Amino acid sequence: MKKKVLSKCTESEMLIQEVYEDFQMENKVKNLSEMTLLFYEQNLKYFKEYLERAGIEYLGDIEKKHVDKFILKLKDKGLKDNTINTYLRATRSFLYFAMRENYLSEFKIRLINSDKQQIEPYSKEEIQKLIKKPNLKECGFVEHRNWVLVNYLLETGNRLNTILNLKVNDIDMDNGMVVLTTTKNRQAQFNPISIGLVKILVRYIRFYELNGEDYLFVNELGKKMTRNSMQHAIARYNRKRGVNKTSIHAFRHTFAKHYVTSGGDAFKLQRLLGHSTLQVTLNYVKLYANDLKEGFERHSIVSSFEEGQRLQRGKRTKR
Repeated sequence: MKKKVLSKCTESEMLIQEVYEDFQMENKVKNLSEMTLLFYEQNLKYFKEYLERAGIEYLGDIEKKHVDKFILKLKDKGLKDNTINTYLRATRSFLYFAMRENYLSEFKIRLINSDKQQIEPYSKEEIQKLIKKPNLKECGFVEHRNWVLVNYLLETGNRLNTILNLKVNDIDMDNGMVVLTTTKNRQAQFNPISIGLVKILVRYIRFYELNGEDYLFVNELGKKMTRNSMQHAIARYNRKRGVNKTSIHAFRHTFAKHYVTSGGDAFKLQRLLGHSTLQVTLNYVKLYANDLKEGFERHSIVSSFEEGQRLQRGKRTKR
């Protein structure tokens, strides 16, 4: 009986799904966060679906024109430029990995030009509606939790994923600090919180008898909330309060705007927001530059001096 000769497939014959699995395995080896792995899983599926419809099975058959056609398909669907770029970032990372592994010939992949969307922070009127204290003796758990959550969001500007993973033990009530163990740069972060928020958290924790290892913000069954459940909870809470804006990320912008316009230091803001570079933080400073100008004339030395001279001239004229 003849031995069956097994031949190794060439790089160009690698199936797209096989290379995708290698890509995600390398990401796990690099110890990328679960959120990053999920980002690739959720956003690469659109490119993979396009390739499947185009009849492309092997990675080596992918060319730059296929990426260009993929972009045009997304545009035809009426997707926003930022959404298209989100899909492209995932696609680019995957294909660049394939190029490094010699599965694919090299070509450049560029994001499309897009106007940067500005997230509108919550106004003073909206904040007043959101933080108005409910009757804690009569309201249910969900409303009480959401009110505490909104206060926490406005006070800290923490990212959604960070808040989801907060535990009761992470709150240092005595020193007015919160330890952030789940951050974007994967480094523990210490943020101060006010006495007012400490009091709100203490009452909430005691009222529902939460233990140290319990997640701080839980669902009605005492389980950890998901991204979707927290986003929906905030959306329902806001609308019930007469606020149509429902973005959780807008709380982060609101925190940054208030910090900047109240004279906060950019270096401290960088640490509070957990930015790896100051440049990202300075974007907030530039964004709210006009707000910094409001009322500045009242604090201007030059303007005050000129006003004084005008008053003096007016007195002399009357004489």
